[in-house]
Amino acid sequence: MSSEQISHMFKLVALGDGAVGKTSCIRRFTEDSFSEDYIMTIGTTFALKNQEIRLPDGSDVSARIVLWDLAGQPTYNELRRRYMAGASMAIIVFDVTRPQTFLDIGEWYTKFVTVCPNAVVAVVANKIDRPDRLVPAEAGAMIQNWLDVLYFESSAKTGENVNHLFNQLITRAIQRHKSMGPLATLPEGESMPSFRTP
Repeated sequence: MSSEQISHMFKLVALGDGAVGKTSCIRRFTEDSFSEDYIMTIGTTFALKNQEIRLPDGSDVSARIVLWDLAGQPTYNELRRRYMAGASMAIIVFDVTRPQTFLDIGEWYTKFVTVCPNAVVAVVANKIDRPDRLVPAEAGAMIQNWLDVLYFESSAKTGENVNHLFNQLITRAIQRHKSMGPLATLPEGESMPSFRTP
């Protein structure tokens, strides 16, 4: 896909506590791969993905997504805030086997919408393939209604619902972009090729 064919460009950030599967979700979407080995994200990393999207009206559009994977550890609070700026979308990921990661969603949501109030947000219940699930789907529906966000149940390991959640996020962002005008621009002075890790 050439750059001339790209009709929309968006920045997405992945948020959530450490080891919930943010990196795995991004890797499944961008590379269709998964690793059982956990490697803590240091600071932030990013990936690019060009995606063909069919909108509800039947039209096809091409979008380029810059996916920022932000470390979940508290020591990176200030760094995260800086890298949230300019995002049109966010996924807030929690681990269905660790209830505390679910309880922390509200705090992650508040931190993000304070910086990007017009962005599209999805809460993602990850690791639904695990037999030791502790957070039920009903809890996810509750958070969806409470925060008025998109909600998806996924497994980065099996790939279940991962492409669907990103496609729905992109679709919603395109629709909001059309109804409101540009949600946000890239950070001042930056162009798309200049994205890099610190």
